[in-house]
Amino acid sequence: MNKFIKLVSGFVLFSLVLIAAGCESQYLGGDRNTKWKKDLSYMQKALPKKHVNLFFKINGKKFNSEIDTLKNSVDNLNDDEIAADIYKLAASIGDSHTSAYRETSNVYPIEFYYFKEGIYVINTTNEYKKALYAKLIKINGKDIKNVQEAILPLIVNDNEGMIKKSVPKYLSNSAILHGIRVTTNANKATFTFEDSNRKTFDLNVNSIDKHKIGEKFIINEKYNSSYPLYMQKNNLNYWYKYLSDEKTLYFKYNKCQSDEDSDKSIEDFISQMLNFMNTHDTNKFVIDMRDNSGGSDKYMKPIIDWLKNKKLNDKNHLFVIVGRNTFSAAIVDTMLLKKDTKANFVGETTSGKSNHYGAVKEFELPNSKMEISYSTQFNKSSNDNSSTFTPDKIIELSIKDYINKKDPVLNYILKF
Repeated sequence: MNKFIKLVSGFVLFSLVLIAAGCESQYLGGDRNTKWKKDLSYMQKALPKKHVNLFFKINGKKFNSEIDTLKNSVDNLNDDEIAADIYKLAASIGDSHTSAYRETSNVYPIEFYYFKEGIYVINTTNEYKKALYAKLIKINGKDIKNVQEAILPLIVNDNEGMIKKSVPKYLSNSAILHGIRVTTNANKATFTFEDSNRKTFDLNVNSIDKHKIGEKFIINEKYNSSYPLYMQKNNLNYWYKYLSDEKTLYFKYNKCQSDEDSDKSIEDFISQMLNFMNTHDTNKFVIDMRDNSGGSDKYMKPIIDWLKNKKLNDKNHLFVIVGRNTFSAAIVDTMLLKKDTKANFVGETTSGKSNHYGAVKEFELPNSKMEISYSTQFNKSSNDNSSTFTPDKIIELSIKDYINKKDPVLNYILKF
């Protein structure tokens, strides 16, 4: 009997797989234009079914109208323009966990960062080393403010944190810049910079294979002890260091999940860290989540439980650092710390917001293989519906601090 049930179950499962494959196959094949139109039709059908609440911001009529408009424009657009418009479609949903991604082989070999003074180069190759630490002014003669305005529809720009996190990444993406018509050539662009003496200069930059960037970048070392603590050990999801002179436990929390290469689970790590503070004179406890992109929010609870009856649970002794990269589960953790402790929050406004869609899954468009991420649940962690989390003390990083390897946020805390 059991064998019969297993055979029937296997047959049903196999049949379902065949049906699913058959349904998807109708969207495959054809010439270039037909393939893109089929991809758009697939997205139009699949995304509303898969997302937990796709039309919480825009209605279905507008969503379908935008996709139909793009379908009708495919014949007159290049691949980069179509892909950029799919990015815009996903962003128009208004859910920062619902997005489009297209794998491209080439990028401009320049890494940008949004400092309080503007957008600067923080890494590049020897060929363009003149641009290192220079301020970006224009791309192909277009003012950087106008370039940013062209990029914004591609992202869910709920807040300043999301803009500062996302815009620099797109500035290096040659396909994106071509797709939004900032450049006319997919692999070449003229970047205009301003040096420390306020003198401007142009560099004609060619895109390169993105897999070779690491070996070609001027700064490709691991961030050693000469760098600020927040930049060190960025390959680890979590680590801590006891600063004996300041009697401070610094906990760098980069991702809310166990390290795959570690023989110690995140639960064991947290237990060890708390035991360390039980046996060492600790005047300040710093939880640095400025680079935490999320994971699971369940790991913060034992830390909060431990803090409840401790003298450290005070605005003069407990500090939480947040920033533009604090997102998803890290925002939930931030709100828990805000609600259940007396922590002092320092840093930048976050890209994530307290109440948000999440539990992300993905599917591929059949022909282009563009990846569409979507949310499967809504997370409500606060009665505050603000579009960002604002710390008690806002401290932005300057280009001067970065060059001199200073961390104004931790310095503020240690002197507090």
